[in-house]
Amino acid sequence: MCRLALALLCVGVTACNIQPEVEVNGEVLHGEYFADTGVAVFRSIPFAEPPLGHLRWRPPQPLGMKLAYREATAFAPVCMQSPRILEWYRDMAEIFGSSPDVFEDLVTSEDCLYLNIWSPDLHEDAALPVMVYIHGGSNKSGWSYEPNYHGHALAKRGVVLVSIAYRLGVFGFLSHPDLDDDNGIANFGLWDQVTALKWIQEYIRQFGGDPERVTVFGESSGAQDILTLMASDKAAGLFHGAILQSNAGFGISNRNSPTLDDERQRGVQTAEIFGFDGADALQKLRSVPAQDLLNAYEERFPEYYHSPAVDGQFLKKPVWQIIKDGELSGIPFIIGSNADEWYDSTPKDVDEDDVVQAVASSDHLNTPEALAAMQSETDHRKAIDRILTADGILCPSQYLAATQSASNDNAWMYYFARIRDGGAGAQVRAYHGAELPYVFGTHDPWMTTTAVDWRLSDQMIAYWTQFATMRDPNADGLPDWPFFDAPNYLVMEFTNIPSPTAAPERILCRVFRESIDGH
Repeated sequence: MCRLALALLCVGVTACNIQPEVEVNGEVLHGEYFADTGVAVFRSIPFAEPPLGHLRWRPPQPLGMKLAYREATAFAPVCMQSPRILEWYRDMAEIFGSSPDVFEDLVTSEDCLYLNIWSPDLHEDAALPVMVYIHGGSNKSGWSYEPNYHGHALAKRGVVLVSIAYRLGVFGFLSHPDLDDDNGIANFGLWDQVTALKWIQEYIRQFGGDPERVTVFGESSGAQDILTLMASDKAAGLFHGAILQSNAGFGISNRNSPTLDDERQRGVQTAEIFGFDGADALQKLRSVPAQDLLNAYEERFPEYYHSPAVDGQFLKKPVWQIIKDGELSGIPFIIGSNADEWYDSTPKDVDEDDVVQAVASSDHLNTPEALAAMQSETDHRKAIDRILTADGILCPSQYLAATQSASNDNAWMYYFARIRDGGAGAQVRAYHGAELPYVFGTHDPWMTTTAVDWRLSDQMIAYWTQFATMRDPNADGLPDWPFFDAPNYLVMEFTNIPSPTAAPERILCRVFRESIDGH
């Protein structure tokens, strides 16, 4: 019996020591079985040629050099980035009483276009639903295998879990006037995501997956990117459902839709950092060592948020306009936000004047009515968090879900409000990203995790995988999750016990809607 056949027999056998193998794209991949689960994991599968040298700032190219046998048991270096997300993890570990040393330094590289797969069944006829995770990090940091993104717990529920990498920051979201490729002149990180999804369409059967049942899900800028994929014909047909966690606002606001000219100008300014101009500026910029380029760029543009650009190719007009014009993909989706997205990052010493300033500087809530809605909030820090969360995430998500449900009856909303027990939990509350360990079943050992948290995690995984399976999160044994539609507009609130409830922040979200609709 061949080694591959032996590997397939190991599915579900906890004592199996045989290395799983899959032949794909001209290579035989050697994976491993995740500890005592029967889930096969293949790490660092290349889905494109490394974007080095002349391929910097070009669309991803087909893999050139292939290996007869590729060891797929270790994660690849992460895409070039600052340690911003790593430092966040270390800070969080300290808040919960652990050493920041539980997180090792990152190994980064431009050679980073790899994906990871967890599968409970490698038979090609298994036809399991596929879930593809797109990580967040402001499109300038983050990686596909952060501690909370490992896919074994989801795979155990009968899905094939894929996590993908994509170019970030200066490497993935920049342009230059000398770029003239008809197939991509900006948004290279998004082209990477599309290329990974095309790879999945072509090869996921070999891992037991069904290419006709692909659900993409992501958090923060990962959710923003998914919304852009839903708005672009370049991703049409590559996925069939979506879960957007804690980000819809960047698809709504004009301020966050850079143009191609904006991206090109930033490319010119980046070249000028190194004294490059003229006809060969781009060529010279491609020769700058990656770390030097990253350091200089982040010093020059330290606060720049890398939103998808309206480049005329990948994205022909702002996503908010595509939504209003009724041109967003009609696929079913789940969308939601957390109760305290920005509470932990809001200074502790804010006062009433800071609340007034937060309202005044908001994109859509700068009204006396929105300010009046904050008068009963005695915690000024929470008042600011409510404004920021409503303006940037919560209300845009409600707007999107209501708009889509009105025509398709295919949108569900959640509101994650679980706060972990203890002082650390009270300090960070239901922070930006707090739902991720619950969705993946990967609660860090240093976090305060009780039976309540594990039960909630089990239920959220059940909802997420049921949606991937049936394009509807409802299943026997789970509280009913209604559509987000008129007249009730109910959301599934994830607290100690999940239950449908009225959508939060009715006043703020009405003000938001009136601003968007021009009332």
